[in-house]
Amino acid sequence: MASRPKKRKTKSSTTGPVTPLQKETSELKDLVTECMTAALPIIENTVKECLTKLKSNQDSASTSTAPQPEESVNNTTPNTSTFNAIIDLEPSTDTKIQRTLPQHGNGENKGSTCTTTPLTRTADFLIRNSLSEDSLSSYRNIFASYKTFIRAHVDKNSTPLPPSLSHLLLYIAHCFQSGLAASTTRTHIAALSFTFQLGGYQDLTQNFLVRKQLQGFSKVKPVMDNRLPITPDILSKIVSALPSITNSAFSSTLLHAMYVLAFCAFLRVGEITKTAGAKQHFLLAKHVILQKDSQLGNPIELTIPHFKHSNQSITLHLQQNTSNPLVCPFLALQTFMDVRGHKSPVEPLFSFMDGTPVSRQFFTDHLRLSLSFCGLDTNKYQSHSFRIGAATTAAASGSSDIQIQNMGRWKSSAFKKYIRIPTIKM
Repeated sequence: MASRPKKRKTKSSTTGPVTPLQKETSELKDLVTECMTAALPIIENTVKECLTKLKSNQDSASTSTAPQPEESVNNTTPNTSTFNAIIDLEPSTDTKIQRTLPQHGNGENKGSTCTTTPLTRTADFLIRNSLSEDSLSSYRNIFASYKTFIRAHVDKNSTPLPPSLSHLLLYIAHCFQSGLAASTTRTHIAALSFTFQLGGYQDLTQNFLVRKQLQGFSKVKPVMDNRLPITPDILSKIVSALPSITNSAFSSTLLHAMYVLAFCAFLRVGEITKTAGAKQHFLLAKHVILQKDSQLGNPIELTIPHFKHSNQSITLHLQQNTSNPLVCPFLALQTFMDVRGHKSPVEPLFSFMDGTPVSRQFFTDHLRLSLSFCGLDTNKYQSHSFRIGAATTAAASGSSDIQIQNMGRWKSSAFKKYIRIPTIKM
């Protein structure tokens, strides 16, 4: 008899009754889930806003440290005594030299924020020695004139710095109406250009409108230098006239030596006379050495310690003029120095017996008398005619441009305008 299959035992699918604690826990879980679902979008948006703001700040910092065009950089004034002297400011006590970024250059080196005092002083010293005392005085006067013009003709509250293109254009027009020569106006603009660049400002003097205005100035009012050269023939005549224009034998000997040396050494009048300049350039007794050696042609060793646009000294060697003793520099200087008898090597070379240096007025007055005695036009022959005549005579005798430029101590080709070959009368 077959057995009846056994029934499989299963767990009961029913649970016991739900307790109050279980019910409260379940409701709490549902509430947390509902709150998180509602807060999640808000949290997500907040995080996105924070990330966007952070990225924006990083981009802004990167832009601020990148090189900017020159026009957008705030100009800063270098702390140099030269710049302060030109614009008539007291030297700053700050020890940092600041400058603007170049228009297409790299950024500033942020690793070093200041320069040590010895290096700063050396940098200032080198900049200062790029100018002679006369140039510095000239730049200062021109800047003062420019500042006065702006306050008188533009706006009394306006300042010359930072530079303004409209101010420059009006200043050039003012120079034209004031009767200044085109060359003089160009000198003023060149001085302002130097000052602007030294101060770290944009050089607006190179602007297209400024250049065209100066070009028009030159065409409307061309430069006419009507000064004539004192040639060897004229030199002989004015030297011969000296005993007739002065009763003093000493003055005659003095002027004789001055005339001849001014011609033979291409000298400026400020190098042999006392002027009202800030720093004198006139020669001292120690600057002349007469080497009495007939085999060497009795040369004169003339040292010019400093001259216009240069603080460097230069030594010239002048030979004896055997063909015309009247205009021989060696004989003229030897005679004068024997009579003068300098007691100290630091006495002015051309001075009176009491040691007083010859003034520019004394020299020009007697030169005018000498020229008039010879029947020459004193409006066309002036003190600078010695220098013009020296360049003209040297060119006529076959000297090279380099030789003339070195003898006259010209730094550029400006000496060429001094050569007046057609006017020579030998």
